[in-house]
Amino acid sequence: MKADLHVHTLYSHDAVITLQELEEWSLKRGIDCIAITDHEEIRGALKARKNLGRIRIIPGVEFYTEYGHIIGLNIEKYPPNRRGMDGLEILEYIRAEGGLSILAHPLDHRRGKPGEIDEIVRRVDIIEVANSHDPKAKINYVVLSKLAEDLGKGVSAGSDSHIPETIGYSHVYTDAEDVEQLLEKIMKREVRILFRTVTGRQRVKKLFLEALHKARLYRPSPP
Repeated sequence: MKADLHVHTLYSHDAVITLQELEEWSLKRGIDCIAITDHEEIRGALKARKNLGRIRIIPGVEFYTEYGHIIGLNIEKYPPNRRGMDGLEILEYIRAEGGLSILAHPLDHRRGKPGEIDEIVRRVDIIEVANSHDPKAKINYVVLSKLAEDLGKGVSAGSDSHIPETIGYSHVYTDAEDVEQLLEKIMKREVRILFRTVTGRQRVKKLFLEALHKARLYRPSPP
């Protein structure tokens, strides 16, 4: 199974991937499984799992926290009292829902306060060791893989796609036959990590389409 564990759809405020495009590009790239991790939103993931039949969908949410971005993987509901929850409470919620927590792009200091990775990385279940939007992906992969091994954490990889053409750029590869086995192997670090970084042109395209989407000029917001 090849699984891209960090993908955004049109349900995110800054992404333009429709559910149909998600399935089409996943199949084109040979990706069997996608974790939809929209920003503070789970409706797209649940709708995709119900309506897309040719790929496996793992529902998730990428939460904004004071520690950076934390993904709740394999959860079914968005927290009803989200507005009043801090990062540690988000971790508790993910665990209570039977999900797994991923520290996304841990070495991107734009998304969290410097030094706070040392506190939160010991509390999450999984470290994202490869992210296609990380310009230092090759170096950081080595650093983060060693950190995950030292701390006994699972490892994940994701394209962090906001546009269709980068889906599958980073993913995990394993002989798992279903999502349950996949998650077990991720936690045991029994997966291969494959990754490539997005191009400069793709970064510019993503920013341009994001601006259009935020201005509601790209296409109507999903129901």
